[in-house]
Amino acid sequence: MSRRGQGGGPAPSVDAHSWETWRQQLRNQSVQHWTSGQLADSFEQLTGVRYSHSHWCRLLRHQEGMYYYKPRPRDYRRADDAQEQLRSRIEATFDALQAMGYDPQQVKWGFADEVAAQLHSNNARFWAFEPHLSRVVNTDRGSQSFFGFYGINAQSHLVDLADGKRPAIQQALLSVKAQQTDCSALVVFWDNARTHKGLETWGWERRIFFVPLPTYSPDLNPIEKVWKAVKRWLNQTQFVKELGDLCRLFEAGFAQVKDQLTFMNSWWETFQSQLSWYRPIFDSEMSH
Repeated sequence: MSRRGQGGGPAPSVDAHSWETWRQQLRNQSVQHWTSGQLADSFEQLTGVRYSHSHWCRLLRHQEGMYYYKPRPRDYRRADDAQEQLRSRIEATFDALQAMGYDPQQVKWGFADEVAAQLHSNNARFWAFEPHLSRVVNTDRGSQSFFGFYGINAQSHLVDLADGKRPAIQQALLSVKAQQTDCSALVVFWDNARTHKGLETWGWERRIFFVPLPTYSPDLNPIEKVWKAVKRWLNQTQFVKELGDLCRLFEAGFAQVKDQLTFMNSWWETFQSQLSWYRPIFDSEMSH
């Protein structure tokens, strides 16, 4: 087999038909992500040609237009029809709101979740002129939990949680509701955590309506992207000495991103047909 291109010689030439055959073989596979070595092996088996690693990576990126990234994890227990399940729940919820006579302009909605921030976090990467430098961090294992609401046509809000028990969640929801103006009803999309269950009647009495996300589907909750952005920013800040500093910094990070609707662009593209009566309001928010 040809090994040219690995030792500084000219890169071997492969005709367009062979490249296309290789692409089709890949696209016909059930798994659609590969390591560089797996791709190189399959290409060599087909053509008898193996490029150097650096040249191969350039070909994959620039010629083939492929992307190199860490695939988003998907739980094996997630239902194949998770999106369809959520579509049905959205339709049922908003049809009920319309039937009860709620004005869409006064129905505030968004995504909720709990998150824990830790004093000890050292997974950020930095540029430096010298290798193997150290960074001063706090190795204490203290943490603080928060309840967050990522509002779409509503005020986003962050609440410090004393604990993760149901009464604390209820107080956080009331705090979120109190932040809203011209709000006849609040719609909350969230997961199926144990503390989220059994609150339907309590919420109904307070005009807070819940849309449970399909199980094992964090990708259907855009606030997960908000948490990721806040944690990334927090990891890049200076030394965090105590929990008071952690709370202050996490709240500052949340304040920076809470009004950015870009975190839910893909969600909206997927589910906007179920919210057709709400589209003018959302489009107005996105244009600001």
